[in-house]
Amino acid sequence: MMTCASMGQDLPLVSSLRRKGMARLWKFGLLFCLAAGSIRMAHAAATPEQHQKLVETCRWLAAQNLAYSQSWQPPGHPYVITMDCSNTIRYIVWKVFGINLPRTASDQYVILRQKNKVRSVPCQADGSVDQNRLLALLRSGDLLFWEWTYNVPRNPPISHVMIYLGRKKNGQAMMAGSSQRHDGERGGGVDVYAFDPNAPCGNARNFFNFITHRGRLVAYARPTAEPGWGEKSN
Repeated sequence: MMTCASMGQDLPLVSSLRRKGMARLWKFGLLFCLAAGSIRMAHAAATPEQHQKLVETCRWLAAQNLAYSQSWQPPGHPYVITMDCSNTIRYIVWKVFGINLPRTASDQYVILRQKNKVRSVPCQADGSVDQNRLLALLRSGDLLFWEWTYNVPRNPPISHVMIYLGRKKNGQAMMAGSSQRHDGERGGGVDVYAFDPNAPCGNARNFFNFITHRGRLVAYARPTAEPGWGEKSN
């Protein structure tokens, strides 16, 4: 996987209500406006308000123009954070859902698996991810976990994490987080990205630069899920 610090949102009355309602709807739609269309709220993992806050938070973070692993102190936050993949997701999940996650992607995966909030991605006979099945299962706010995007000395070898946002009107799946890729909406780093579960994502290599393990998407987790939603941990 791709690589990923510390942290501790008609009567006059009827006409007025109608105007206020339309204003809320306009603001709500504006927050989700993306280059090729808004992210659909269907199948949201939590409440519509949390989905709104999730997209708004990720778009705001992208606007901060942060590079991968850049040190940054959020407004009003007491600590400087290293915005690699795991710490970026840690910040987003805490900001949106009020859930504290561990520091590394591997530890985030382990703790969520212990709580039965992780599921393996569906695969096809050739070992690739079944994209259609996966996208039908994913909900906004789900965490996406890759393994072996680099030679990570951890067990399990989870090395990268991002957060799923949903799909645009054109059907394009979107995710957010911190990455060394350069194809985000802003260009890369902490950004919003198109999500392709089978896209190249780096590999683990030995001293001679030979590939020892191929990076791949292996699981998704739902921090807001009820106990028992995921696969039972061994």
